[in-house]
Amino acid sequence: MSASFSRFLKIIYVYCFLFDFIICYAIYAAFFTLSGISILDIGLLLAFWSGSAIILEVFSGALSDWLDRSWLLIAAPLLKIGTFICWALADGNFWVFGFGFLFWSAGQSLYSGTLEALLYERAAHEGKEDDYDEYYGKANAAEKLGTAAGVLLGGFVAAWSVHALDGMVVTFWLSIPPLLVASLIAIRLTDIRLEAEDEEDLGYWQNIGSAFAEFKRLPELRFITLYIAIGLILFEELEEFYTVYYVVVDLPLWLFGVVGAVGIGIAAIFSAYAHRLNGHQALGWTLPALGGVLFIVSSFADHAAYVIVLELAYLVAIPAAILSEARFQQVIEGQSRATTTSILYLIQNIMALSVAFLFGWLAQQLDLLSAFGWAGVILLFISAWMWWMIRNGHKPFS
Repeated sequence: MSASFSRFLKIIYVYCFLFDFIICYAIYAAFFTLSGISILDIGLLLAFWSGSAIILEVFSGALSDWLDRSWLLIAAPLLKIGTFICWALADGNFWVFGFGFLFWSAGQSLYSGTLEALLYERAAHEGKEDDYDEYYGKANAAEKLGTAAGVLLGGFVAAWSVHALDGMVVTFWLSIPPLLVASLIAIRLTDIRLEAEDEEDLGYWQNIGSAFAEFKRLPELRFITLYIAIGLILFEELEEFYTVYYVVVDLPLWLFGVVGAVGIGIAAIFSAYAHRLNGHQALGWTLPALGGVLFIVSSFADHAAYVIVLELAYLVAIPAAILSEARFQQVIEGQSRATTTSILYLIQNIMALSVAFLFGWLAQQLDLLSAFGWAGVILLFISAWMWWMIRNGHKPFS
């Protein structure tokens, strides 16, 4: 590995850590609840988050393929800062919370697709594209370590305050400095495409057309997209309700950060070493099935210790997510890589919107624990579909 590539990877990993080093991660859903927002309204906020991301995702991906990718990574943290300013000043207003999610969607849409494309193209330039799953896994691990550090610190900051809501507001303000630093270090990232002279650049709208044509041309790309966006989206979206689960099972507030940080820390380890499981296609359906069983078990909670089962449900899906997203990059053939990746995230966000709304509605009609149980049942059916597709020759992993 060249010294410049090694330096590039270190900057990427630090950037990923800082982008997700958000102090309020531990408590923001609980903050909404304590501010008078119902579980159904939280579901609507998360659905709006996904909906706004749907609108922005493909257009930001085409922007990334058209412009210098590093510019977008500089701008992404600055937009995300708007989220926490809104929430700190919301004073229980549903619409201001929603406006904060709009800033989050804008920042995240610039980040997603752009980071993966920048990393894969640099790895390919170094002749290391076959090792992309390792680099991507470590970048994902850095994100999770940043999240874990923020969750741990945020839980204690909120718990140490005499007034819980005041302490939670402090965590919003403390989430801003890491994002400022992330934006600054992104200046040192370079887009390797700027050094290439053998390819004619596509225009903005041409990148969008090229990406959709690639989905039409490559059946394996379509399968991996469905695998990620339908098969694994429940794990990602239901995690947004975990702190509400903590409230329901009476987990002490000071433990919110500890449980979240430990869970995310283990997820980071799973991400960093997921590449060692590559090639074991059977895990493509057995890991989601195990997660479904654990969700069902977590729905019978009569003690705060059941949060361990809930955390395990999320953890078992981590290797499947890392390896399938790495394979997605390796299957792409065209030069509109960020736009193609953004279409994946577009479909994910459509599914996330549906999951957030339906889960919130189900929790309102029944209760939160029952909703987790039914989510587990659905995952078992999805896992059966995964088993069938893998049996017929499709590969979720390289």
